[in-house]
Amino acid sequence: MPFKLTTPGAILFARIYGVFTAPELNHLADEAEIAEASHSISLDRITDLTAVERFEVGFREIYYFAIRRSVQRFSRLVKSAIVVRDPVQYGMARIYEELNENPQIDVRVLRSAREATEWFMERQEPPHD
Repeated sequence: MPFKLTTPGAILFARIYGVFTAPELNHLADEAEIAEASHSISLDRITDLTAVERFEVGFREIYYFAIRRSVQRFSRLVKSAIVVRDPVQYGMARIYEELNENPQIDVRVLRSAREATEWFMERQEPPHD
């Protein structure tokens, strides 16, 4: 399995590495849903793509993953940081960021887990009328 899913503190952390395939994306989604269900308050999440050597996942698989995530409901707005280091990782993350239609998931593509945790600590501003 080319990913490791943990929940340090109040963060759902997925580290993906090696060759990442479509079946593994589905398996990651299953495992993330199980981890999310075990917490009463929805967790912010970090998906670290920096150790992915090759993606065997394309637009179609990311699209179906985004559809799957779009129907999920959370106890609060969750921040989802995708950490990348190279252009291919950035491109894959941006595809998901653009396809995300869940109003409860705020996606950002960042360069480090530190940037993600800093973003998570920013105060939520109420919407302006």
